[in-house]
Order: sequence, then C-alpha cells, then structure tokens
Amino acid sequence: MNETNNAIRKTVYLDEELTKRCEILFGEADVSSFSQFVTKALETYIDRLICENHSPFITKELVKAIQNEVRPIASRMSKGLYRYAVILDMLCQIIAYQDTEWSPHELEFVRKQAGVRMAKTRGNIDLKKLLDGNSQDKNYTEDFE
Repeated sequence: MNETNNAIRKTVYLDEELTKRCEILFGEADVSSFSQFVTKALETYIDRLICENHSPFITKELVKAIQNEVRPIASRMSKGLYRYAVILDMLCQIIAYQDTEWSPHELEFVRKQAGVRMAKTRGNIDLKKLLDGNSQDKNYTEDFE
C-alpha cells in the first residue's frame, strides 16, 4: 500500500488502547505506518459494508454465467447422491434382516423398495422407522413369491 501525493489530512481521535492494538498488528497487516494501517482497515470495513448490504458485487451477467456452469454439475451430484441414498437404504434393510440369505430376486425387490422409500422421503432415511417396520413385517418375502 503506497501513500499517495493526493492524500489529505484528517484528524481522528482514538482511544489509547485501540491505538496500541493497531500498533501490535502492524506486522500482521503488512504495513509500516499508522496511516497505512488505518487506510487498509477502512478499505476492508467498507468492502464488508458493501457485501453486507447486498449491493451488486458482481454483474448479473456473471452471476448467470456461473449459475449456468454450476447447474449441470449440481444436477449430476444430486442424482449421484440420490443413488447413494437408495443403496444406503438397501443396506439398512439388509442389516435389519441380517439373518436372511438374499437371492438376486430378493435384492432386486429390496432395491425397488428402497427407491420407492427414497422418492417418498425425498432422500431422508429414518433408520429407527425402517427397523421398527421390519420387525413388525417379517413376511416381506411373500410379496414376490
């Protein structure tokens, strides 16, 4: 930060404790004078105020371009996470019926059940409800015989 020739002088009254704290932080702020420190502090505070007031920090066109680039990635991630949730639900069911030997047909049924449950719950898995439901319904295999 360079002191410029067009700098103007302002008189500011500061608390002695505050000035001591500023002088201690000169090295961390990478400044060599109190004027540079105050200038840097004011610039940072002004930037913070601008951001907090939700003023346009970047142009609308740039926002749209970023959204258009991120949208396909977010969609792919969402689909992947949904698939993982279905598999996790399947694993929860398998754990609940851990004494059962699973045939490929039964595993397919469990996968379909998990997909339906994920669609209904929008991806939220309630393990307690799943275990309670499985302990009450031991005849689930009758559905595909």
